[in-house]
Amino acid sequence: MLVLCQCYHEGADHDVKGDWLVPISGVLRRIEDNLNYLSLSEKKVAQWILDHPHEVLTMTVKEVAHHAQSSQAAVTRCCHTLQVDGFGQMKVLLTADLVREEHRNTSPYAEINPDSPFETQLQSFQRLVNESIHRTLNGLNLSDLSYVCDTLVRAPRILVFGMAASGVVAQDLTVKLVRLGYPAFFWADFHVAFTTASLLSKEDVAFLVSYSGSTREVLDLANLCRDRGCQVFAMTEFQPKNPLLDRVNRALHISAVEPTPRVGATTSLLASLTISDALMLWLANHHADHVVQALDATHQAVVSHRSC
Repeated sequence: MLVLCQCYHEGADHDVKGDWLVPISGVLRRIEDNLNYLSLSEKKVAQWILDHPHEVLTMTVKEVAHHAQSSQAAVTRCCHTLQVDGFGQMKVLLTADLVREEHRNTSPYAEINPDSPFETQLQSFQRLVNESIHRTLNGLNLSDLSYVCDTLVRAPRILVFGMAASGVVAQDLTVKLVRLGYPAFFWADFHVAFTTASLLSKEDVAFLVSYSGSTREVLDLANLCRDRGCQVFAMTEFQPKNPLLDRVNRALHISAVEPTPRVGATTSLLASLTISDALMLWLANHHADHVVQALDATHQAVVSHRSC
């Protein structure tokens, strides 16, 4: 199993200025969260890294393999499975984790550090945004995207739903689909959405947005839509324990770099909107005649209401 976790660019893992470090979820937590999904040989390597993170910083692949009673190939595979670009980057990420521990922010929220220069915080945020969008687009499965879009095109009705920040993404996706000429609708009220879902047919589609994939309302809606026999799609993070993945026909995956806990949805929201844009671009380029007519009609409908 390929475990797609939160991953970081080598230059975006830490930014030390004075005694300040940009804290984000690191590789040690990534290893802990996915330890049970590694093969036996990879698990030996991962466990040894967890137990001896400082020692790893000065070791070679051969030395780690020897101490973990595994193989050099297993060390390489372990890095790959954890979506780390090689053993060299593993050591960079470990360094960031260990330095972060030494300079731990007293605030429970990693993004709140009044003593750090705000310009530095903005620069770090920019890197996290760029990395999240880059990884989300690079990890987008075009086969799944094609299947989702082709199904949406044929659907008599498309129910789009999400809660809180994911609701913002769901509403944005709905507006895009409507503008392109597809029968999509979004209800912010869960009871109305649930009532609507109870009337869906096998030809209809439900598109659910949930970054964590664990929101109760979204899971309940997914169960109901599957009972109705319609296709259920999701926009969500890929994690082995994501319960939403077990309830949908296809999923488009978000790969965001955010601290935990967080002040609010930032990079996950932007990465989700990026998938919405990618879906729109696919439809526009593969169903151009229909889309152009819809774009022209919707433009004419509102042009008289613009001041310029």
